[in-house]
Amino acid sequence: MRRAGYSWKRMRRSLKAQRDPTAFAAGAHELAQLQAAEARGELALYYGDEVRFSRYAPVPYAWQVRGRPPVGLPAERGAGGGYSLLGLWRPGVAYQPLQAWLSETAFTADLFVAAVDAFSLGLTQPTVLVLDNASIHRAVLVRQHHAGWAARGLRLVFLPPYAPELNRIEILWRFCKHYWLPPAAYRSAQTLRDQVASLLRKIGTPHYRITFG
Repeated sequence: MRRAGYSWKRMRRSLKAQRDPTAFAAGAHELAQLQAAEARGELALYYGDEVRFSRYAPVPYAWQVRGRPPVGLPAERGAGGGYSLLGLWRPGVAYQPLQAWLSETAFTADLFVAAVDAFSLGLTQPTVLVLDNASIHRAVLVRQHHAGWAARGLRLVFLPPYAPELNRIEILWRFCKHYWLPPAAYRSAQTLRDQVASLLRKIGTPHYRITFG
């Protein structure tokens, strides 16, 4: 295969072909304005998302033509045992605090509402929470709480469709899975839960922060 011009490398999952470039640019501009407002001390900017830590994750490597961009795969939710994590992360301050909830099952709208409601009770300044368009984020139950959260100083901002790059917490999940979580964590369901819980407590400490250029 190598003599034929192929190399063995990871394939990249991409949603770029499905996005609206105009909406993506508008979303990026809005986030830049929010980041500037946070830098001025006008608000706190959090990014929220769910992620799955699984012992049965696929390894998407394949033979591909050398010198060409990685082959894109459809971004589909995988299956397999593990734990779901809901995180609300503030990367724009030095200590990068993370509030997280770990579950053996997938997060539902009611679990999401309970977590965000608890988060909103502890706010000390105007706060913006950036989210993607997952169904649990857009559920009727969630919309019913918008006014109450707004009264506590919390506003939800939704990213344009197919724009995961704009959600900075996606970078945190990548670091957790590929750099910070040791291979030994996947030996059993219990070791995975223990290691993920331990890692979550370290986020924001000096060796578990992310620098943005």
